[in-house]
Amino acid sequence: MKCLNCTAPYIDVLIECAQRDPLLKDKKCVEKLLEVIKEIRKLEVQGDDELRSIWIEAARGKISDFGNYEEYLKEETVSNYKEFVELWESYYPDEKKWYKFSFSTYGNEYFLFFDSELTFHITNLETFEDIDSSNIELIEWLKEKINRTISRIKEDTQGYNRYISKNLPYKKRFGRILRSKYWKIFPEECQIFKEAFPGESIAILEKIVEQSVKDKSNLKIKKVSAGDYFRFCEIGYDANAYFKDKEEELTPKEKYLAMADGRDCGLRKLDETKETAFANWYKNDSHCGGHPWEICRGGNSTHISLYLYQVENDWGLRLAGSSSARVVETVKMALAFYINNIPFVLEKAEEILRMIKGIDFIGIVPETIIPRYCYGFFPDEDRINDFMNLGFERVEEIIEKSYWYPIEEVRLIK
Repeated sequence: MKCLNCTAPYIDVLIECAQRDPLLKDKKCVEKLLEVIKEIRKLEVQGDDELRSIWIEAARGKISDFGNYEEYLKEETVSNYKEFVELWESYYPDEKKWYKFSFSTYGNEYFLFFDSELTFHITNLETFEDIDSSNIELIEWLKEKINRTISRIKEDTQGYNRYISKNLPYKKRFGRILRSKYWKIFPEECQIFKEAFPGESIAILEKIVEQSVKDKSNLKIKKVSAGDYFRFCEIGYDANAYFKDKEEELTPKEKYLAMADGRDCGLRKLDETKETAFANWYKNDSHCGGHPWEICRGGNSTHISLYLYQVENDWGLRLAGSSSARVVETVKMALAFYINNIPFVLEKAEEILRMIKGIDFIGIVPETIIPRYCYGFFPDEDRINDFMNLGFERVEEIIEKSYWYPIEEVRLIK
């Protein structure tokens, strides 16, 4: 087929088109993909749902394969040929582009992925039609690549795995870097922590960690009203000087309404002076599906929360916000609570202390993975709580100072 020697820019267009509508209906495409599946099933299973993955390559080709300079210039995407070359090299920095192709099955359905994104989905094997599909070009290319790769593995499995280990780009791998080493590469990152937390602050944070990980029986609050909760929030807000430029004086509740998520399940409507009103709200309404405890709104992993929860007849207070983007604010809140003698627990306290001291690891994930909620990719003993992609700045220094996890080897079924 004409696409067997296609370069990466064209393959990327085909993959993008396929991923827009992964469900296959064309009989010919399905038949070809079933041949691909038959080949890749010769490998040992690597995960749940018969997961198997394999690396394949495509040459980036010439700059003319990337695009037409005159068209880019006309569209004002670039202003000169140098910018055109830089754009090409930013998309395709290496001579070859690597793709992680994966297959899994569940029930009677098949799922095929490029770089973890669903590309082909086969179901209802009896209902396909004889129609022309633009996917056939990509599938023919994939079939040839998989056939060649499986043949190579059969000939020399160890040699194939050595080749992948030696040549797979670091931006496709998992690694870790000690934060203090990362700070030496990007000292401005370290300066943020040093300016925010002098030595005495670290000493207090160590006490907070101790109280957060040991017996918490004495970290109780006897009675709480909505007004008390808003006051706790205000202490945290003021520790970060969120409202220092406000001309008018805001109440604790007004500060909460300005900073919090907004979906408070009716917390704002409570009589701030009545403890029974808060207790009834907590029992009946606080679990409405909203976010009453999200006191600094943000993304799924970049908000700060201050939870109140019942401990027998008393209350407990828990502060959470360990993402590197918000940890300085979280620690300032924790220090303020401690200084004001407010009993509380700091969630992931040890991890936060290690982060502030620069003795934790930052997990490096492949460029195709969004660097959040990546805990499952790393060993528990590495205690990784913060994640990053390799990025584009000072990459060689990061690679040199990082530890890179072994790449999972592929083996044929015996």
